[in-house]
Amino acid sequence: MAWENELNERKRFILKSIIDDYIASAQPVGSRTIAKKHDIGLGSATIRNEMADLEELGYITQPHTSAGRVPSDKGYRFYVDNLMQLQKLAYDEISLISRAMDQKIEEFSQLIKRASVLISDVTGYTAVVMAPQLKSTVIKSVQLISVDEMRTLVVVIAKEGIVHNKIIRHENPIDNERIERLNNALNRIIKGKTIDNIKRISFLELQGEINIPTSVIASIEECIKKFESAEIYMEGITNILNHPEFGDLMKAREVLGLLKEEDVIAEMVKRAAEKQALDFKIGSENEIDEMKDLSVITTVYGREGKDIGTIGVIGPTRMTYGKVVSSIKYIQKLLNREIIRMLADDS
Repeated sequence: MAWENELNERKRFILKSIIDDYIASAQPVGSRTIAKKHDIGLGSATIRNEMADLEELGYITQPHTSAGRVPSDKGYRFYVDNLMQLQKLAYDEISLISRAMDQKIEEFSQLIKRASVLISDVTGYTAVVMAPQLKSTVIKSVQLISVDEMRTLVVVIAKEGIVHNKIIRHENPIDNERIERLNNALNRIIKGKTIDNIKRISFLELQGEINIPTSVIASIEECIKKFESAEIYMEGITNILNHPEFGDLMKAREVLGLLKEEDVIAEMVKRAAEKQALDFKIGSENEIDEMKDLSVITTVYGREGKDIGTIGVIGPTRMTYGKVVSSIKYIQKLLNREIIRMLADDS
């Protein structure tokens, strides 16, 4: 952006000092604080003049009740693009993440659920992990499991280990012997086929041929459709209450209500993932008005551009950006490794 060149080194240093101090303290930052904490060889009056310039340029603002300054969305944007330093994760954080991700996981859904918990725990913000849209996946197996004579659990498993299931109720009792016959027939038809190939199967014809109940067919089709949509896993939604920006009850309720709307969050994260790179949406850059006080950081994970999923963090604009980016990148690396391992196990 053109305004990236309008700040000299002194202004950049002062802006970085203001943002770093404000992120750490949640308190407006004054010129005396900068002069005392940062060895830049400038007096309070000189720093105050530079801060006045930064305010005039729109990088910082002055809260009504304070003599100090706080970063604007423009200031944060300049910070993440030009000034941010990645913060190394602590040894115990790396150990926690590594141990958790090294544990044997059989299902992909468990893996991404675990990743969302880790991101939330390490950053202290809300974590969002979207499963890949598996439009080209191969179905590993279909399992019908009897709950009782009138109910059956239908389980469809993709080769990545992602599982979708549904309990169905039958009009007439179905015994275990018939369940076994249906399992054999369905796996003969579906196992090892891609979703596209399965869509071409005429289940209505098969229903007459091998007498598959319509409820079973409908539930299998429903499960298969779910592989084409991206499931979303969110952790730490209430973490937002731990930050003073959301101490106001009405404001907190508004943000919590938004974060619970998974469809809205999923669509927002999906759009960010289209860039296939680390993406920042800061405050007013978010399209959703209720997110004007939030920042969203996202990146993608997956295997060589295939079956791409998204991981991200939602928190206040006063976010520890360097820590969040380091956390996301580390977990992204481990997610990619585990995906490759799980796919190798299935091959």
